This record gives sequence, structure tokens and C-alpha cells, in this order.
Amino acid sequence: MVRTLIVDDAAQVTELFADAVRAKLGHEVVAVIAPDEVEDALATGPFDLALVDLSFRSHDHSGMDVLHTVRRLQPAAALCVLTAGDTWQTDMLRDAWELFPLATLLSKTAPVAFQLGQIEQVATAGSAPMDPALQSMLPAQRSPGRTEDSFRRLVPHRGHGKMWTALLELADPTYDSVAKATGLSRNTVKNYRADLLVELEVHHLDNPSLEDMQDFARRCRPFLRAVIDPEVDGGPA
Repeated sequence: MVRTLIVDDAAQVTELFADAVRAKLGHEVVAVIAPDEVEDALATGPFDLALVDLSFRSHDHSGMDVLHTVRRLQPAAALCVLTAGDTWQTDMLRDAWELFPLATLLSKTAPVAFQLGQIEQVATAGSAPMDPALQSMLPAQRSPGRTEDSFRRLVPHRGHGKMWTALLELADPTYDSVAKATGLSRNTVKNYRADLLVELEVHHLDNPSLEDMQDFARRCRPFLRAVIDPEVDGGPA
């Protein structure tokens, strides 16, 4: 029997969808509504598919963290994004598409019959075409430079790691607040940012502000955390 994990914080809708997957496809389904429940769910045994929403507004972690955790703990599971495709999620959707080996992208606005057909195709063939409604939100091609190694190049030494950690944690980053949080001088923080401008272009950041860098860091937190502190895998606790 195919085992499917669904991770989405819309509890009632998620359970209805889980019931449809059980009834129509015959899958064993485990549904969780918070990123910090994912590791416990994965501990129940191997999953064949993981359907992951991108946005968890009331949680610190996002669907990117969930995808990273599933890939780390169960690399054989097919990763599928299930998203409403709101425009404010465009950057995170692109990040997920470029940084994970996704089996498909599913739109929540698609008819349930279409969604179930895509899931069944992933279960039997390993992948399925993405929902056309999401195609327009993505570039024509993946950026070939976006790899795990590209994140290592964003943290060439500990000083840069301190800067990224501050950007992840501060509420309103400025050069002064980052300098205060890291113990670095204001000019050093400016220089560290300048050092990374070429590497940041790989991640679609063109001369970004500190706020832009913070948004990027929070979206791609698990990849940066794994480089800043190799003892921390970056997934939900």
C-alpha cells in the first residue's frame, strides 16, 4: 500500500483531502498540520509521497523546512508541493522548484479529481507534470547554479555566518542592528554584504538590500543553517 504524508495547516481542508486520497486512491495517509510534527510522522515508517504546503503563517518554519526534513530523513519519498499559488508565494515556489527534486507541483485551486490523478501518476510513475496554473509563476528553466554548494559560497567564513544568523533572527535588519547583534563593525557588515553580491545573483538577488537578504535567508533557512552550523540540519525541531 502506498503511504502518503500530507503537511498543511488548514486542518479541516487537509483532513477532507486526506479522506479523498484514502477513499479514491487507497493510500494510507498521515496528515499533520504543523512543521514541528513532521519528524514524529516520519518516524512511523517509510512514506512513498509527501504532499507539502509552502506557507505556515503561524509557525516559524515553512514548507521549505518540511521538504528539507523529508528529503533528509526519507530521501526515497517523492516530494510534491501542494500550494494555493498566491502571488506572494512566488519566490518560495521558485526556491522549492529549483532546490528540491520535486515530483510535481499541485495547485489547491485545481479540481480534486485532477489533483488525485496527479498524485496517482506520481505514485505509479515517480513524477507528474506540474499544474499549468503554477507554470506561469516559474521561470522557463531552473537556475543551474542553485545547488547546495552555492549556499556554502554564501558563508565563506564565520563572519558571514554571523551576518546571516542576525538576518534570520532580527525583526528589522539595518547595518547598525546587524553590527550590534554580531559584534562586527558597521563597515565590516557592509563589506561582507558586498563580498556576496556576485554569489547572490545566482539566487535571483540583484544588489539586494538587507531586507531582501533577510527574506531570502528565511525562505532558504534550512540550506543556510546547514552551512552556518553543520551540527544543525536546518529542519523543524
